[in-house]
Amino acid sequence: SLNANVNWNGSQTATQIGEDDFGLPILGDSSVTFESSSAGQSVSSSVILFDGLQNLNNYKAARASADAADANVAQQGVAVEAEVTRRFFSALQARRLIDVEEQLLAVSRQQLDATQRLFGVAARSEVDVLGAQSQLARQEQSLARAEGNAQTADLLLLEQIGIEEPMAFELAGTLPVPFDPAVLSADSLVRFGFEMSPVLAQARANAAQAGFTAGAAKGRYWPTISASANLSRSETSRGFDSFLEFNPTTNRGLGFGLSVQIPIFNRFSTHNQVAQATAQARIADENLRETELRIERSIRSAHIDLVTAYRQVLLAQQAVDIGRRRLAMAQEQYQLGTIDFTNFQQIVTSTSEDARQLINAELEFARALVTLEESVGGGVR
Repeated sequence: SLNANVNWNGSQTATQIGEDDFGLPILGDSSVTFESSSAGQSVSSSVILFDGLQNLNNYKAARASADAADANVAQQGVAVEAEVTRRFFSALQARRLIDVEEQLLAVSRQQLDATQRLFGVAARSEVDVLGAQSQLARQEQSLARAEGNAQTADLLLLEQIGIEEPMAFELAGTLPVPFDPAVLSADSLVRFGFEMSPVLAQARANAAQAGFTAGAAKGRYWPTISASANLSRSETSRGFDSFLEFNPTTNRGLGFGLSVQIPIFNRFSTHNQVAQATAQARIADENLRETELRIERSIRSAHIDLVTAYRQVLLAQQAVDIGRRRLAMAQEQYQLGTIDFTNFQQIVTSTSEDARQLINAELEFARALVTLEESVGGGVR
């Protein structure tokens, strides 16, 4: 530490009491006024030469605390980015479902037109016409429901971004193209996560901070050696001549010292502090171990979910391809009158559900990918 001090003082005293030749107080006929002033300047410094490495460990603990705070900020950023991405993909899915429902609505209208034509030539009954009209109404309801879901997804996306007022916008982008997760090794992802994960970085910084704090506490058992030095100058004068004097030169002084403080007994306060700090360090180490296990489990679980989601996409795509061919053949058979309305409607419903399942499977793959990247702490694509 280094300190500088500048001071000025002034005083005025009036008295009627003096002293005779023998030093006895006497009362005078009038008061006597005394005036005096002083100016002083000093510079002092002190330095701890040894304190059992307390200051060094406290400094390292503070740096580790700052690293933990930075890692926490980074983790919050990863979490916000992941959640925004999920809601963005959900909004994309909602729009794709609208497209699917519009296509299915067009099919329902074609089905109604075909049924009415066949009814005109007595190839279909009025029950079939009513069934086609009912299916058209249900499909219009599905479209309205999909449009409402899309609006809700947009609001959730704006909320996550931080936009308070509703606004119209267009989404520029697509869902990630599903790829075979077999190209990603779970062990490699775990190693990458141990290097990149801000959650793990924060746990490591907390453990380091606790360890340095325990080291600082143990340093209180050691003696403290410190040195000090000071330099001063001052002057005193009658009257106020020295007041606001910036260059006092009458008196000069130089001092220095060396001190050693040895802890002998402080009612077991140091022992208590060391025990608490050591326990906190052990807790932080176990928390770090727990975080490592949790990160590894999270990464491996997210990888498994990604593999499962990819398989679901493949199966859903296969079902859609088969359903489309089946629907095309069923439409021809229905127009030729070789298949009844009930069977045709079941094929249409099955094909519609397959299309929805494919979009949902692609969304689940995208979400699983985002979750894996969030667990790892960085991109894996």
